[in-house]
Amino acid sequence: MLEFAGRFSNPNLIIKKGEYWSIIFRESTTTLGNCILICNRYCPSMADLKSEEMQEFPKLCAWYENKIKKLYGAVKFNYFALMMKDEFVHFHIIPRYDRKIEKYGIVWEDSDYPKASSLSKIDVDKNILEQIKQDLKED
Repeated sequence: MLEFAGRFSNPNLIIKKGEYWSIIFRESTTTLGNCILICNRYCPSMADLKSEEMQEFPKLCAWYENKIKKLYGAVKFNYFALMMKDEFVHFHIIPRYDRKIEKYGIVWEDSDYPKASSLSKIDVDKNILEQIKQDLKED
């Protein structure tokens, strides 16, 4: 699965798998809980998406948003479909926070809020990233 997706094809990074879309943990942290939403088949353009894929899309978005709101209290979500380096349909999902969050022994701050995310990376210890990933996988 997702063999076309290079660095996103690691099965250990899959948080949730739908029939047409998967949510992948993004190890490069921008804000607490950021992930990738990726089409399960190679699709080079948004125009190439099928209607059944678009019907499932909001279901995965709702699952993810509810999960992040419950775990961390995100107040908004930004979806970026940049597709410059990775030329297949996928969205970087950036949870947005209007306050500091203390979790995993770290104080997380969305320094760009309420403006658009600059996608600046935050250095986070790999053990903490693993804990976040496991927390996201739990139902």
